[in-house]
Amino acid sequence: MVKWLFKHLNLFAFCAVLAVPTASTYADNLPDNFDQLPDDVQAVLLDFLEPPPADVWGPNGEVSGTHTMVRYLDDFHTLVKIDFERGLIRVETRGAEEPLLQLRQAIVGTLLTPADPREIDLYTATDFGLTGRPFLAGQVKDQEGQVIEYPWRAQRYADYLLTRSLVKTRDGYLIEIPMVSQHKQVSANLYRPFVDAAAQRYRISPALILAVIETESSFNPFAVSPARAYGLMQVMQKTAGRDVMAKIHGKDHAPSRQYLLDPRNNIETGTAYLSILRDSYLAGIKGDRKREYCMIAAYNGGAGQLLRTFHRDRNKALAQINSMSEDKLYRYLTTRHPKEETRRYLEKVIARKQKYGE
Repeated sequence: MVKWLFKHLNLFAFCAVLAVPTASTYADNLPDNFDQLPDDVQAVLLDFLEPPPADVWGPNGEVSGTHTMVRYLDDFHTLVKIDFERGLIRVETRGAEEPLLQLRQAIVGTLLTPADPREIDLYTATDFGLTGRPFLAGQVKDQEGQVIEYPWRAQRYADYLLTRSLVKTRDGYLIEIPMVSQHKQVSANLYRPFVDAAAQRYRISPALILAVIETESSFNPFAVSPARAYGLMQVMQKTAGRDVMAKIHGKDHAPSRQYLLDPRNNIETGTAYLSILRDSYLAGIKGDRKREYCMIAAYNGGAGQLLRTFHRDRNKALAQINSMSEDKLYRYLTTRHPKEETRRYLEKVIARKQKYGE
């Protein structure tokens, strides 16, 4: 394992980073082919190279999740957390040399973070870029109720927050910024062109795609799960991603992290996988509504697990599903599926699908 690792990295640079794990050397020395490395090698690299924020944040340090994005700035003295599920942004400093200035810069940078996740390196603690249309445009409005798209408005709103919402903590300062109440709908509208295109290509309901996105990531385009599922629809590279590449695009490789963090690609890939579930793994299920219930459950828990919920023999499982009414099948899946996560997942997706038009 170690020999393989050194073969793919510059030996001197790697040893230097291990000796001095600073934010700058970490950012500079991640290998160019990081995304093509095996998952176990990536995990080792991140374990060694990622500078832990524990020196500043102790046990309160946070990490990004599927519904949240966390970044550390200013050598880890400033934390930015965007909670896409709750609709709340927290910007906090601890032990900073110029806490109010750094807080202001972090607020402005967050409000102007570009909409394309590929322009941001989630694995570093460098400053946000300030190019491109902000992905929070419309999800956050300033003190006048105006959309924040330009530096001058973001700076003015940051100054307003510093005078009206600043909270002194034991080790620094904190500001919480509420997102608009309909921030998920704003995001849905942002991605709607990609959703409609994928829906038409794969004959999947746009409302279903949007409901899956909300359930998987709360419209967090930067979502990365511990299992390395990426983007809005939380596509796994080596399972769903590879399946789509093979069955839809005729390519024998898994999509890269950069590819899946592109919202258009992510939505297209996730929707394509829903169609594979429908047309291949779950082929034989009769009735549009019953097929949809099974697709949703399989997207979360796998097609094999879905069928085994009814019978270990595929044909007998299909026969049992087809013998059920729509209501009975839904109740069965939400009470008898072996994974509680999948039972709740189906309920959430069906409930959210209604608000997107179907």
